[in-house]
Amino acid sequence: MEISELNGLSDANWFSLEQSIEAGNVIPVVGPDALMVEIKDKNGDISTESFYRLVTLDLLKAFQLDHQPELLDHTWSLHKAVTAILTNKSGPGIEQRVRREVSRLITYYSEASRPAESLRLLAGIPTFSLFVSLTPDNLLQRAMTTSEGATEVCISAFSPRDASESVADLSILRQGERGIFQILGACTNVGSGFAMHEEDAVEYLYRLHSDSARRFGNILSELRRRDLLFIGCNFPDWLGRTMLRLVNDNRFYAKDTQEFLCPSVSDAGLSSFLTQYSPNTLGFEGQPEALILKLANRFNRAPLPQPQKLQSNNQLAPTAFVSYASENAEPARQIADILLNLGFRDVWLDKKKLIGGDDWSDRIDEAIIKSDFFIPILSQQADSRREGVFWDEWKTALERARRIKDAYLLPVCIDKEPPSKSRYRRISDGDTAVFFDKHLIHAPNGELRPEDRDALSERCRRFLEDSHG
Repeated sequence: MEISELNGLSDANWFSLEQSIEAGNVIPVVGPDALMVEIKDKNGDISTESFYRLVTLDLLKAFQLDHQPELLDHTWSLHKAVTAILTNKSGPGIEQRVRREVSRLITYYSEASRPAESLRLLAGIPTFSLFVSLTPDNLLQRAMTTSEGATEVCISAFSPRDASESVADLSILRQGERGIFQILGACTNVGSGFAMHEEDAVEYLYRLHSDSARRFGNILSELRRRDLLFIGCNFPDWLGRTMLRLVNDNRFYAKDTQEFLCPSVSDAGLSSFLTQYSPNTLGFEGQPEALILKLANRFNRAPLPQPQKLQSNNQLAPTAFVSYASENAEPARQIADILLNLGFRDVWLDKKKLIGGDDWSDRIDEAIIKSDFFIPILSQQADSRREGVFWDEWKTALERARRIKDAYLLPVCIDKEPPSKSRYRRISDGDTAVFFDKHLIHAPNGELRPEDRDALSERCRRFLEDSHG
């Protein structure tokens, strides 16, 4: 799966989101753009598609309307398509005919596809116990029930037509359960209904607000108490203002909670409004899949293998010290995993091996001196830093490299573009310029090429031979 870069994600914004998730204080709000599915084409090949693009295209065909590319690519394409059909078609019961066809298509494509990897990763993050869905399908539920370590999922779907969901409002928040609140209804519950166009959405949010104390007080209380992570919602101006105000007790500029938007809203009016009046609303630009992958790497990652768990015949295998700027923690962690799988006995990755009371600078210097290989992670983020602990680590490693006859420095570049001196103003200047005299391993975002994996595995094998000799 090819994923674009996640832009606009500053250290401070990511830290705020990470801390809130670790505290169990974040509720993801999942919109149409996050609903990607894997589906077979006529040739039997599997491709990843936008679920609501598939539904919208067939809906327009069913009512004999030409599709427009800009409509199909819109986040809320279903709402736009239904409005176009109601505008161009007439006759008794037209809205009910459209609603039945939408329900049929959502059910058909739900059965013909499966949630894509990004949605499964999101659903598998264990710290997310309550999700809000802005769509009427069951894709998020399926992703949660098929994810690793899945537990029973409670579903509550709001509809102005049905007052029976009040019991679910209480059960969905019980300790240890995971739940989904379908705030704009569900097509899987007979009689409950769902919002299929913009006027529907306005009515649902209005009625939810007026009925909340009686029917959904617990869920709305959670939404107003906790921070929200909006993924793939890409609100139009009117819906964004309405939705964000509904889930806050206080006025925008006075609220205590935070909202994280990914991707950040494209509507210029809403963006300007939030910038001016909502200082606690933070926007991340890029595909929703990029943020989901970053979250999954952070919160779904299994602990790194410990040296004592390796076989005894690996006790003479080499060790490595991976040094990186804080912005590159995830690619560095991925490289550390690969090194362990290739046969390295131990990898010093960060300060997690320190014991309370240790002088961290002394312990890190000691680890560098004792390591068999030193792996500096080169990146544009590292090059842009005037100061950082990693510069000291590189200096210590360079001093030790002068005393070692064999290869010790194994620089790795994690940017997309191939490494060159011209792209790294600070790293290519002074002592660290020696990195470019080595064979620079190119591992975009921490992904090592097969030939580089083989080379590192061979280096590990030769080290073992020399140790036995």
